[in-house]
Amino acid sequence: MVDDRAAAVLMTEAARTGTKGVGIGDHLQLQAIGPGVWFKETHRLVHGLTLTENRRQEDAAEHAALDVWRTGNHQLALRMLAEGGRIHPAETADEARSQILMAWDELRLQQWADPHDLITHLVVLAARNSDVDALNLGAQAIRREAGELGAEHTYALPGGDTLTLAVGDVVRVRENDYRSRRGQGPDMLNGYRAVITAMDEHHRVEITWRVKDAKAPGGHRTESGWVTSQKVAGGALSLGYAMTIAASQGLTCNTSLMYGHGANAFATYPGITRARRQNHLWLPLAVLEDEHTRTRLGASRTEKERLERAIDAFARFLGQSRPDGMVSDLLQEPPAPAPLPRQRDLSAEEARAESERRLRQTRMAQAGRAKSVSLSHRRAQDEAQREEQALRAEEKAKQLLARIQAGAEERAVPSWTKRIYGAVSPQELNRLIAEGDRLATDAEAGAAAAETKARELAARLDREKATGRPTRGQRFAAEAGEVLDQADARVVDAREYLATAFAAVGHAEDRARQLAKLAESEGKGRIALRLAGTSLKEYRELTQRLTGERAAYLQLEADAKRDARQALREAWDVVQHSRFADSLGVASTPVPDHVEKVTERLVEMRSVAERRGHSMDKRDRDDVGRATRQAGEFRGMPPATAPRLRCPGREGPARHDRPEVPGAARPGDDRTPGRPAGTGETDRASPAGRHSPAAHAVQGAEQEVVGEGFLDFLDRPSRARARMPMAATVLAPIGDPVWPDRGLMRCQWATPH
Repeated sequence: MVDDRAAAVLMTEAARTGTKGVGIGDHLQLQAIGPGVWFKETHRLVHGLTLTENRRQEDAAEHAALDVWRTGNHQLALRMLAEGGRIHPAETADEARSQILMAWDELRLQQWADPHDLITHLVVLAARNSDVDALNLGAQAIRREAGELGAEHTYALPGGDTLTLAVGDVVRVRENDYRSRRGQGPDMLNGYRAVITAMDEHHRVEITWRVKDAKAPGGHRTESGWVTSQKVAGGALSLGYAMTIAASQGLTCNTSLMYGHGANAFATYPGITRARRQNHLWLPLAVLEDEHTRTRLGASRTEKERLERAIDAFARFLGQSRPDGMVSDLLQEPPAPAPLPRQRDLSAEEARAESERRLRQTRMAQAGRAKSVSLSHRRAQDEAQREEQALRAEEKAKQLLARIQAGAEERAVPSWTKRIYGAVSPQELNRLIAEGDRLATDAEAGAAAAETKARELAARLDREKATGRPTRGQRFAAEAGEVLDQADARVVDAREYLATAFAAVGHAEDRARQLAKLAESEGKGRIALRLAGTSLKEYRELTQRLTGERAAYLQLEADAKRDARQALREAWDVVQHSRFADSLGVASTPVPDHVEKVTERLVEMRSVAERRGHSMDKRDRDDVGRATRQAGEFRGMPPATAPRLRCPGREGPARHDRPEVPGAARPGDDRTPGRPAGTGETDRASPAGRHSPAAHAVQGAEQEVVGEGFLDFLDRPSRARARMPMAATVLAPIGDPVWPDRGLMRCQWATPH
């Protein structure tokens, strides 16, 4: 966006030369570096045209969300994108960037293995240069580990930074170089994204990029040029796997992956509109939420909670984005000058008369002050009395309010004749507690299974690394390679058969030419044949022999071609009937009709097998962390996953919204979990039980049981004791996990008849 100062210079020159200026832009996208609201204000003043049809986004849900975004309701737009699976929350910034790189790696391996296709169809975006650098280095490391990069060199950049480039890297041109003007090849312009295709001994790099050309095959052609090491060290190139949102304006691709932290509303909008099909946004919760909110809510317990909190935090951040304003709006008319007293010259008589008048006024004021001393004293006494009366009235009002509030609190205490769980029967309470016990056991079993899986997988990976044994992915690639070797052997046989058929065709054509020459002598008499050095018998024998040989060669050609087709069929069957058919994509693919096509497909299958093996090893490494996180999720299962004790007939939720889980004492039940009924004991001696998920659930259930009625007694012990029935029996004191300094009591209520 052009700022106001540059626009003013441009418009002034256009007015001087009589040139018509046409402005095209969007005030909701990236703002100018300087004050830049001239376009919005000019569009409003002249009632400019507005384009309302979105022709880039193909997904209807994204289309609707972007329409809502333009109204200013960013939170609703983000929620609409989240419903379509376009918003991805992460706990930390590193985790968000890692998820972006994992998605980028999977997409490129599945759809755009060619780097030029990757540049055309996929873009990774971030608002800040530091995040772009981190994403670029991560993408380069992934490709280096996969063996996709060649020779590399590290260049020293100004300011002490370094840049490592390798053959195969995706780079971005950062300065204009008009080479065509010097006759040194095609222009290399700022913003080009290219692939490094060569590097010489002087560390010069050759980069190749695509240029649209309707006449070329595929609608594009490639151009290339060499960049010296001095230019690279001067900043002419940078890694181009990821770029800033500002650098991507005007770009259109198939899929966009954006890191959201650091982007305001004006940067986020162009970031989530670059792609036609899918625009994805990652939000790191830890850096979006403020410290007060994270302290109040704690760590997110579920993926849904993390998504909701990330959207709310990001929407609040976007709400702080301030649009530019015109400098002229801040200018106001200067205030009118204050009037000065009129100056005049006084004569000696006037000055003397003025002095006497002021002296009389001073004496009269002194006399008045002397008379008012007694009146002021009486007024002060009256004021003090009024203040004292007001204080007494205020104190009486406070006492009355306290009595009213105390009465309301007493009326709010439930009657001892009513059970704190309303109509829930003891049997139903027992069933809910048993259900909580089952859920806690299932969670513990799930955590143990996930930990076992993580340990076994980590042990297998460590064992393979220590012993040098091939990994699962390497074994997959090797076994698939053996199958492809067998198929290649049959392709070699097919080539030999085709060579035989080709030679047979040549021999048959030679015999046909000889027969054509003999046909010229057909019809000649014996004397003519004798003069030609032959006889009719020899002519007939030669014709018969050549005809037989030609037929034999034609049959040999047909047999060789049939055997070649059979060999290709067998080569295809070797792969198609193996366990790798689905992985290599040939499970239901017919046999190609040419040996070269079969050879080309087998080469592609080898590449697919290697990439699939690499993906399998990568998934194994990721599965270790995934299983570990799953175990942690089971251990820290949120209360929402366990049943809650509800009280029919009561308005609102329970005071302590915690799950009811096994181990909690219940009204009307004087037994402790795991002990016979009637012992009246509470088991709190086992440290293991105290720290297990079931024990934490027990504490939550105890709070749930006593929270509705007994916590009211803590605040009003005298009134609670007054309302407590004589038939109540104290069973055992327990500690309150919320207020450790307070004691709670379990009571068995005996309802009088």
